Amino acid sequence: SIASPVHGAEIRVTEADAKAAAISKSVPEYPAAARQLKVTGKVELEVTIAVDGSVEDVKISSGNALLTRPCAKAVHDWRFTPFLQDGKPTRAVAALTFEFK
Repeated sequence: SIASPVHGAEIRVTEADAKAAAISKSVPEYPAAARQLKVTGKVELEVTIAVDGSVEDVKISSGNALLTRPCAKAVHDWRFTPFLQDGKPTRAVAALTFEFK
């Protein structure tokens, strides 16, 4: 018999694929405090995309605390075209990077 995928299994997708599949995305706000302190740098998030294309979870991988919160907040509102595995919608995980200059 053919093993069926474990319920709740997920696929990893590239940042490029995730950004291409994003149908609605808000841009993270550059907080006034961070701008005033001239805080720059990258924020890396790991985003879990539900089978319906909504964002299920956002984990902060790295970045300055002044910048990570607005990024996570913005990404929570993103919507994606659902990712497919074997023709069926599946959960997907992608790393997203934002740069503040």
